[in-house]
Amino acid sequence: MKLDEEKPSVGDDVEFEITEDNQAVITKILERKNFLKRPKVSNISQIIFVVSAKMPKTNFLNLDKLLAFAEFLGIKSVIVINKKDLDKVEANRIASIYSKVGYRVIQTNAENGDGIEEIKKILKSNTSVLSRKFRSAESQL
Repeated sequence: MKLDEEKPSVGDDVEFEITEDNQAVITKILERKNFLKRPKVSNISQIIFVVSAKMPKTNFLNLDKLLAFAEFLGIKSVIVINKKDLDKVEANRIASIYSKVGYRVIQTNAENGDGIEEIKKILKSNTSVLSRKFRSAESQL
């Protein structure tokens, strides 16, 4: 890599050269639309926050903070409620709260495939990142 100051991150658009030994060398990182330090990603168009309807219990204060940060950066947020089969009442309650304030909410059951096609649709034509705050809920997706 020929860059001295800035290091590339996932999602960067770059210019590069092919060397004599057929290696690609990044020569320039193009201007970023946005940048997150954790995880280190850039140019994303949406963040998908995966929460659980039952276990593990979702920390909604953390979710709300992350949603506010995404809004501040101008990044679209989608909330995926996984494991809806474990507590349908709670899944519907969560979906109602967040959809009323304008968030897209998708309820899923990864074991039987409910909601997976809808997730595939929102992934199309977007550069997305999954939230890592709710690992147990996203492990099956």
